[in-house]
Amino acid sequence: MNTKVQAEASTGTPAIQDQSSTTIFHVETMTDLDTGQPTLVASTQGNHGDLQVVTADQVLNEAGKAHKKVDDAVRLALQFQAATTPAPPAPTTWTFTDRDTSTRRSVTCIAGCTTDHQHSIDNPVFAVDVVCWNTDSSEPRTLPVNETGTPEDLYVLSTVIACEPFSDKAARRIPHARVEILEDHFIEDLDPDGLQAVIDTVELRLTAMRHRHAELIRVRNEYLGRQA
Repeated sequence: MNTKVQAEASTGTPAIQDQSSTTIFHVETMTDLDTGQPTLVASTQGNHGDLQVVTADQVLNEAGKAHKKVDDAVRLALQFQAATTPAPPAPTTWTFTDRDTSTRRSVTCIAGCTTDHQHSIDNPVFAVDVVCWNTDSSEPRTLPVNETGTPEDLYVLSTVIACEPFSDKAARRIPHARVEILEDHFIEDLDPDGLQAVIDTVELRLTAMRHRHAELIRVRNEYLGRQA
């Protein structure tokens, strides 16, 4: 991938870097006309100039490189989207009564906060319990997880951006990501189509996580800039 860095635009809008990402990954099974044996061939050039007989392990290794280039293409698209999308509305500022000190304290939500803070506005709360959540706006995905003997559709790989402005942990006082993962839970008895469905679902969730990664950078930069 080639990269050329441009100067920032005079309007203050971040300039879009000149970058490109190209992926060519051709795999084919064919019958050798001389021997009659099945053959696996692959190429990574547009004109198939490097077409050659390969092993399955070589294809898997090259597939990893191709996935990396696809990830680069997704990153470029998300950078473009972030640079060309209008800024969201300004975060909301609200006040609450601190139960520890009985004083009124102000909070400015993180960008994109989806938490309903009305209870905290109307009732005294502990400052450490104040949390802003920027929830995943992508369509939730489920997989049939067998925990008790009966498969149950459970959400997987959801990502939330959170901020606890009065937390005693410094890392939580700035926007951070929380990824919901199921531990020690297994999806069982998968046939090839079932395994493909799992792969497709995970790939969709990874795409959503890339979106959340870009959103985390934007929200974090906005928050830290406001603090400064």
